[in-house]
Amino acid sequence: MKKYIYQSLLSVATLLLLSACSVSTLVLNDNQEVVLNYDEKSIEAKGKSLKESKLIFSTIAIKQNVLQFKDQSLLVFESTNVDVLYMYNFATQRSIELIFDARKIKTVYRRNNLYFFQITLKNDKVLNALVQQSDDQTLSMIYGFSAAQFSKILSQVEGSEKLLATLQTENIEILNDASTAVRSQWGTKLIAIDSLIVVNDTLQGR
Repeated sequence: MKKYIYQSLLSVATLLLLSACSVSTLVLNDNQEVVLNYDEKSIEAKGKSLKESKLIFSTIAIKQNVLQFKDQSLLVFESTNVDVLYMYNFATQRSIELIFDARKIKTVYRRNNLYFFQITLKNDKVLNALVQQSDDQTLSMIYGFSAAQFSKILSQVEGSEKLLATLQTENIEILNDASTAVRSQWGTKLIAIDSLIVVNDTLQGR
């Protein structure tokens, strides 16, 4: 009997551990569909690309895509890949704060490697952003959500009324022009001087 109870507890603990370690993914497919996968569930939204660009630095490559959706709203999807010899230096929240040169940043909700951020920009507008970072070399984000859009996605991922009530819904940064929609501030200063990207110390000694 004791052996049975022990095995049952071990099974429950294993399931809880696997659940806690599950990771989310945020990708932009070739057909311009944004897909968020989390806890074996998914949220999908088909967009139309209005502007694409790629920034190449010695340590990191960034892809930027301005998307228009059925409701005519604009969102920016960005994905980054860091050279294997380098890595992001900071935790996700601090990296995002630097990338957007933000006055401040609020983590509304976090589920493992998925973050809901409200970023206060230098113009005092609040940018709603969904960010996913799986490791020290990759980061994906989509931003520019209206208050209603952000609240809807958050309610699908975590439907707590108490949590939704913490969202700032006024003075939200809305993207209206594809040519000026990108809000990230990538540059040599950010990457090198501000030390966003550093040598991958996990490779030292190999």
